Amino acid sequence: MSPAVAARWLMLTGMALALGMLALGTVVLLQARDVAWEQAKQASSNLVTALERDIARNIATIDLSLDGVIAALQEPGIDQITPELRHKAMFDRATTAEHLGAVLVLDAEGRVAASSNGSASEGVILADRDYFRTHQHQPNAGLYVGHPFRSRLRNGDPSVSVSRRLPSPDGQFQGVVMAALRIAYFADLFDRLDLGAKGSVALLRTDGPLIARAPFNPADIGRDLSRGEVFRQILGGGPAGTFVATSTLDGVERFYTYRRIGSLPLVLSLGVSVEEIYDAWWRKAYAMGSILVVLCAAIAALSFLFRRAILGRIAAEDALRQAAEELSVMAATDGLTGLANRRHFDARLDEEWRRAIRGSTTLSLLLLDADCFKAFNDRYGHLEGDEVLVGIARSIRRCVRRPADAGARYGGEEFVVLLPETDAAGARTIGEAIRAAVEALDIPHADTPFGHVTVSIGWSCCYPQPGQAPALLITEADRALYAAKRGGRNRVAGQMAGLAAA
Repeated sequence: MSPAVAARWLMLTGMALALGMLALGTVVLLQARDVAWEQAKQASSNLVTALERDIARNIATIDLSLDGVIAALQEPGIDQITPELRHKAMFDRATTAEHLGAVLVLDAEGRVAASSNGSASEGVILADRDYFRTHQHQPNAGLYVGHPFRSRLRNGDPSVSVSRRLPSPDGQFQGVVMAALRIAYFADLFDRLDLGAKGSVALLRTDGPLIARAPFNPADIGRDLSRGEVFRQILGGGPAGTFVATSTLDGVERFYTYRRIGSLPLVLSLGVSVEEIYDAWWRKAYAMGSILVVLCAAIAALSFLFRRAILGRIAAEDALRQAAEELSVMAATDGLTGLANRRHFDARLDEEWRRAIRGSTTLSLLLLDADCFKAFNDRYGHLEGDEVLVGIARSIRRCVRRPADAGARYGGEEFVVLLPETDAAGARTIGEAIRAAVEALDIPHADTPFGHVTVSIGWSCCYPQPGQAPALLITEADRALYAAKRGGRNRVAGQMAGLAAA
C-alpha cells in the first residue's frame, strides 16, 4: 500500500470514528428531545382534561340553578305567594356555583322581572344581550353560553352568561333565565397552573371571542381571535387535539393542547412555550455536545497531522508530476494559436486512421492556408500576421465542435482539421463554415482581390483500408488545396481520396 493510500485510509478511519461518536451522541440527544416533547404533551393533556371537567361541572351546577328557577316559575300559584317566599323558591339553589353573579329572569321584552340579588335590578332592560336574542329567535338553543360582557348591575364586572329559554305553557317565548358567571372564576382557575414564563391557557367561544386567558389582560376579554392561526387550527380539528402555532396575542410559538367542553360552544386551549419545553434539553445538549465536539476534534486533528506528515513526503513528487503534465500539454500545443501542434496532430491522425479501419467508417481532413500571407506580413508586419493566425484558429474552434474532431496548426500559415466519421458532404460543409467565419473577421488585406484576409481550403475523404498509409489523406487534401488556390482562392475544394478533384 502506497503512503498516500495509507494516509487516506488513516484519515478516513479517524473521521469515521469521529462521525460515529457524533452520530451516537446525536441519536441519544434526539431521543431525549422526543422524551421532553412527549412529557410536555402528556402533562398538557392531563391539565386540559382537569380544567375541562372543572369548568363543565361548574356550568352544570349553574344549569341546575337555572332549571330550578324555571321549575319554580312553572309551579301553580307562584304568583300568589309572598315576594320573599317566591324569591326563595326561585333562587334557593342559585348560590351553589363558584363565582356566580346574579341570576336573572327576563320577560319577553328583555326586562328584568326577578333577580337573585333582590329587587334593585328589576326593570332594567337587557334585550340587547346576545343570549336574549338567541333564545328569542332560536327555540331549540337549549343551554347557551354567551359572549363575554361587562355587567350593568355589578359595576362593569366582566362576566359570561349561562342561560335557558323560559317557555310559556303553550311553548311560546316568555323570556330568559340567565346566570352571570364572573370571568374572575376562570382567572382564579388558570392562576393555579404553572405553565412557565411563556405558557398560556385560554377559554374561547367556538365563533372566535376570547372569554378568559392567562396571562390575564382585561383588554383581551371579548377579543375576536377567529382570524388567528391558533383558532384556525382548533376550528379545523376534532373535539380535542394538539398542534404547534404562533399566538396572535403575543407572538410566542407554543405547543397547544385543546379540548371542547361537552356540547357547549366553548373550547379550552392550553399552550406551552416550545422554547421552554426544550430549555432543559438544550442545557443537556450543550454539555454533551461540547464534550463530543472536543473528542471528535482531537481525533480529527491527530488524523490530519499524521496524514499531513505522510503527504508532505510525496508533495515534491506531485509537484514534479504536475510539471511533467504541463510540459506534456505544452509539447502538444501550438504556443501562438492554442491549437494542437504538428506532432500531436500526426499522432491523432494515426490513431483515428486505425479506428476507421476497425470500424469501416469514413475519415475526412481539411487543409487550410491563409491566402497571400507572405504579402500580408510584408505590408503589415509579423505581429499583425500573428493576429491573423490567431483569428483563423478561433474560427476553426467555433466551427469544429465535436469532441472527436481535432484542429491543429500544420506549419506556418497552414492549418489542418481532422474529422472522424464524417463523409464528403460533411467535410465540405465544415470547410465552407470555416472559410465564411474567417472572411467574417473582415481583417483588411490590401494585397488580395478581396480586400480582406481569406483562406483556401482543401478537403479529402476516404474509407481507410488495411495496408494504406494516413499520408494518403493529407496528400489528397493538399492537392485539393492547390486546386482551390488555382481556382481563385477564398474557396473550398476537395475529393474522395484516390479520385479526381471535385
